[in-house]
Amino acid sequence: MKKAVAIIFVVAFNLFVIADLVHEFVASNGVHYFFDQPHRLLLVAGIGIAGGLIVFSFSALSVRLQRRAKLVALASGGSFVMLAGSYFSYQVASLPSQLGLSLPWHMPWFLLLSTIAIAGLLWFEFYKVFRNRVL
Repeated sequence: MKKAVAIIFVVAFNLFVIADLVHEFVASNGVHYFFDQPHRLLLVAGIGIAGGLIVFSFSALSVRLQRRAKLVALASGGSFVMLAGSYFSYQVASLPSQLGLSLPWHMPWFLLLSTIAIAGLLWFEFYKVFRNRVL
């Protein structure tokens, strides 16, 4: 009984979210954004098709190659987040002096800690995949 109630709740919540997204898309005139310049719609379709092909290719790999691909993707993502986030935090920290503005003192620290948290999650997932030696 509890499982059925949970499933009904999740389905109802997802339907509400989808209905809200459709309403927001129509209300913000998103249809005209794509149909004023059709190449935008083709770009979105191309991204969807490319993503589907990548997922299909990944699922066709052996378990060993899937593990290696996960490790490479997680290590690349973690490294990119660390480098790009640190550089972005540095730029935000030096921005007030360059523009003569005053930002809250905690903003660069918040960005840096957010970067560390996201990179930490990626590296933790890397560690979990690395430790799991399913062949």
